Amino acid sequence: MKACVLYFSLFGNTRRFAEAISNSLKIPIFDLAISEPSIVEKFELLIIGTPVHGFSPPRQVSSYIEKLPKANCKKTIIFCTYAIRKGRTLEKMEDNLAKLGYRTILSVSKKGLKPSEEDFSDAINKIKEIIFG
Repeated sequence: MKACVLYFSLFGNTRRFAEAISNSLKIPIFDLAISEPSIVEKFELLIIGTPVHGFSPPRQVSSYIEKLPKANCKKTIIFCTYAIRKGRTLEKMEDNLAKLGYRTILSVSKKGLKPSEEDFSDAINKIKEIIFG
């Protein structure tokens, strides 16, 4: 399955999580702040990450998702990083993706500031289990 990681990061935590996923799965990674939404057309699985801002995804992430091409049950895995609470961040992302025809198959999150790559191992193992069975 051809997959990629798309992420937006405010303070580097989400970027570190996205890089850990990309490195572990050996898949391409794109910063959605500088990537066109049309890039997703060549992938079967999107792994999309965001920080939490006001218990929701930042407007940059929501705006990017709104610009994604419509899909027919294309699979997504979504993740977030947060310091206090994740709020409804993942639910809002899943709802926005579903409106465009994307199907979220896994949601994972990581709490903490400045996590290391090892701190993401549980979430990465969940992702690998979903992808590789």
